[in-house]
Amino acid sequence: MGRRPGPLDPSNPLHAFALGLVELRDTAGPAGRVKETCTGAGIGRSTYYAWLGGKQLPGRDALEVAVRFWGGDVGEWMMKRRQTEKLLAEEVKKQTERALLRGSPKFRSGANFGEITSVAIHNPATIHPAQPRGTEKQVNQARGLLRALGFDTEGSNERSAYVLLALLMLGPDTQWHNAGQPILRVPEIMQWIRDIYKKEYAPNTRESIRRFTLKQFIERGIVIQNPDRPDRPINSPKWCYQISQETYQIARGGEWLPDRSADAKEDG
Repeated sequence: MGRRPGPLDPSNPLHAFALGLVELRDTAGPAGRVKETCTGAGIGRSTYYAWLGGKQLPGRDALEVAVRFWGGDVGEWMMKRRQTEKLLAEEVKKQTERALLRGSPKFRSGANFGEITSVAIHNPATIHPAQPRGTEKQVNQARGLLRALGFDTEGSNERSAYVLLALLMLGPDTQWHNAGQPILRVPEIMQWIRDIYKKEYAPNTRESIRRFTLKQFIERGIVIQNPDRPDRPINSPKWCYQISQETYQIARGGEWLPDRSADAKEDG
């Protein structure tokens, strides 16, 4: 019945959903084969394997077609999908809370975000003279937030800070409480950084941004993929990213800012 997925963990909501799909697929007979399924359900091979490998939650419309094609109960699977979606959202929230708690020994003992981020940046961002005023402060604050969220020095590097700022639409002079929550593709992230911060990333760094920054963001639950179409094929040029709602609220709240009071005075 096609390629077998790698080991799946039933305690993982997405994996548990995939295990159920594999079982349904196996009972479908010839209709469960990859070629027949992709043709009948109108999905790509990469999407088929992502579903069954526990890497992607199927979109509602595509799932309905596939379940019907495999002879399953559509209503039952729509309910399973809603339950899985809820469990995944809860897990993201838990991960964010755990990340905040383990971000620093000081924080675990009761210190506030400001105490963490004021000492978090040991290697300040390297800012070119041609970059806009306020760039250094904004980049270092973004790195401080990443450290507060549990990222190590590499995970909170300058590149990651710029990507975070792009996903929050925070220019050099934008206050954190005015953050946005756009949906962006990697080329759009790079274009925004270039236009707003005058920071040029070569086209061949696109994969580095995807593999070494966005992948970490996704694993930590601070970024979600394809919120507009969860069943988008993995190799689609429209693959996109959005900051999670929990991280968005944390960023806008500004409790972690070391100089929050100073910013408040400037606003006032």
